[in-house]
Amino acid sequence: MKTRLATTIAAAALLWAAPSAMFGQEFTITQTTTSSGAMGQGGGSSTETVYFGTHAIKQASADGKDFIMLFDQRKIITVDNNRKTYSEMTFEQMQQALDKALAGIAGNAQAMEAMKKMMGRSGAPVAVTKEGAGGTIAGYPTEKYRITGPVEMEIWAAPDLKVPVAYYDSLPLRMPPNPMFDARELSKAYKQIEGWPMKTVLNIRMMGMSMTTTTEVSSVRKGAIPAATFAVPAGYKLVQEKF
Repeated sequence: MKTRLATTIAAAALLWAAPSAMFGQEFTITQTTTSSGAMGQGGGSSTETVYFGTHAIKQASADGKDFIMLFDQRKIITVDNNRKTYSEMTFEQMQQALDKALAGIAGNAQAMEAMKKMMGRSGAPVAVTKEGAGGTIAGYPTEKYRITGPVEMEIWAAPDLKVPVAYYDSLPLRMPPNPMFDARELSKAYKQIEGWPMKTVLNIRMMGMSMTTTTEVSSVRKGAIPAATFAVPAGYKLVQEKF
């Protein structure tokens, strides 16, 4: 699978699994993700700004890469500010790419099952437990949740920070299975979490090694977001990626 497609799928999966909520106001968050590293590779941290508009969402990373989803246009845009280029794909095109990936994985079920056993996660059901008050993060009281199963996650969610339901319902992609987890089951788990995750700790263990990734919101700014935020900057070149 092409690197660009894998990156797009990963980002879409995270947005697709966002907690369902009533329509809320527009807001902007800043968050930092820190990884411990795994498989002999070093970890690191990265910061990004996420813009939640009425009909769009944008993730702007410090490395100059932007990921935009236009729900009203059913379109996904990736922007490389360093090269001043961008690429586009519709939700339908992404679904076709996912279906192709799904067919390839399904055709090699034996190998996938062997990989599951190697990772020690075969057949583990997804379960969600609400553990109570989780403290205040970036000025918002949170409730703590724990997700167990193929992946282990701790989530501190702010019930008062609502996001438009479009971020959950407008992209009902059929995510392909993988040796670690079925994103569809993880999506169902997220439905039980109220509010936006202010902090998430993800633990992954495989082949005797482990990696911990922590994402925490440092600031929240409420208020209208200019439409230009979700537009490709003038003069950028369209690059047709092959998925």
